[in-house]
Amino acid sequence: DPRDPRSLHYIGVDSINSYEKCIRAVGEILCPYDSDQMFPMFGFGAKVGGVVNHCFPLTFNPQAPCVHGLEGMIGAYRNALAQVQLSGPTLFSQVINETSRIAQESWVEERTYTILLIITDGIINDMQDTKDAIVAAGRIPLSIIIVGVGNADFTAMDVLDADDVPLVSRAGYTMERDLVQFVPFNQFANQHYSVLAAEVLDEVPRQLVEWAELNGVRPN
Repeated sequence: DPRDPRSLHYIGVDSINSYEKCIRAVGEILCPYDSDQMFPMFGFGAKVGGVVNHCFPLTFNPQAPCVHGLEGMIGAYRNALAQVQLSGPTLFSQVINETSRIAQESWVEERTYTILLIITDGIINDMQDTKDAIVAAGRIPLSIIIVGVGNADFTAMDVLDADDVPLVSRAGYTMERDLVQFVPFNQFANQHYSVLAAEVLDEVPRQLVEWAELNGVRPN
């Protein structure tokens, strides 16, 4: 409940909650890499119109899911909190599948590589579906950066990071490349900007190069 001071989503007078701190800190790192500063922004794990939804635009307009710049992200987040009721379960796969679709379209239309930023408290209730979605995205121009807020058990996020053990889909396919980076925000929140930036962007160059090599893409 955003009205509860114990909540990571707490909206108080003259206070910035954990999610806002994360959006701003990581957004300042990622935003400069986008040319038009228009970012599709989605929520998951909330009741929208009384129905639990796991992939809804924070603008509440499916035809216009984008917000402008970092301030647009903060504004959309705050506005959405006032309109929805946060709810379990927490499912990642629908957002990943939707972003995979967007990434494919963006590559065809604009030759852009997409980065999906997922901000989460670490709970996940569709682990195998999420693994399937990540494995299926191996040849899609997409990287996924998962940033964990709070002090929960992030073991599941480390599994999705797959630095030690590759992900395998339920159909038995092993991931063709590593496209996920997990960052525990609290470990870096009070350090210099450059430390967080290095951690967030650590794997993206390699992930992009591996995607290009898989698809026979050469830079212009």
